Amino acid sequence: MHKKARAVAAVIATTLAAASLAACSSGSTDSGSADGGMKIGYMIWDTSVPFYSNLISNAEATADELGADLDIRSGNGDLATQVSVVQDFVTAQVDMILISPSDPQGIVPAIRQANSAGIPVMAVNTMADTSTGAEVITYVGVDDVEFGRHQAELLVEAVGENAKVGYVMGALGTSAQIQRKQGLEEGLADYPGIEIVAEQTANWDNAEALGVIQDMLSKYPSGQLDAIVSQGPESVSGAKNAAESGRTDVTFVLGDYPADVKKAIQDGFVFGTVDQDPAPQGKQAIQYAVDWLNGDEDAVPQPQAFIDMPVITSANVDDIAAAWGE
Repeated sequence: MHKKARAVAAVIATTLAAASLAACSSGSTDSGSADGGMKIGYMIWDTSVPFYSNLISNAEATADELGADLDIRSGNGDLATQVSVVQDFVTAQVDMILISPSDPQGIVPAIRQANSAGIPVMAVNTMADTSTGAEVITYVGVDDVEFGRHQAELLVEAVGENAKVGYVMGALGTSAQIQRKQGLEEGLADYPGIEIVAEQTANWDNAEALGVIQDMLSKYPSGQLDAIVSQGPESVSGAKNAAESGRTDVTFVLGDYPADVKKAIQDGFVFGTVDQDPAPQGKQAIQYAVDWLNGDEDAVPQPQAFIDMPVITSANVDDIAAAWGE
């Protein structure tokens, strides 16, 4: 497959190799058969983020099941490394490249190089900007704008139509951070009595989120802050700390549904969350990649393949298994 494309890739290879070899030598896992089957390269912006553990394991298991050679590499949270990983896949003339970028615009030049080499690209979990000519087959993941709207609905359900709210965001510039904020703002547009009085990034990091929440609670003493909304699950430790410190006046709405968030809802110090399950994202991405490479393009939803996002509160938490963790 892709004979002409691979000829182009060979010409590009000499200019890309020097930049890519050093950056791509770490953070890699290799799964699937190595017997000449279809080769899929997958760049994840930072594989150390706990969310990706189930996504990776399900992607690897699906690749094994379907006989694909899957090479997963970490971008280490650094855009230059992410670009180099994708460039290395181009040089290696893989059959398909999957990407979970941290910067939807910054990854565009690397996508274009893959496009020029005739290698199809698919976005998984985080989106890439296709408005400037970069071609992506589809996006596999959640509708993050709708995710933010669901959080707005949870917030209104929890605190009513008048409240002062703190907002903890993920890594700035990621598609999830941008779109979840957009969805929250759209969802709150009809509730002018709800005011976001503070917002800060925690970079999807537990320790940072704890510090951000402690700062918010210190700045806004009892009676001056009604709720904190977090784009991700990392604020669960801050919610627990707030409860243990007597700040039960602040209601917490989180994003995603690992085991510690499930327990926090059961224990009553988190009101609710929106469940983004990483497992089907990993499984479906590999399945769609194999379908596409086998010529079954109609089996791949385009331009998005959205997954379900159940809303979890005390009313249904006991009936829905955590998306990851123990």
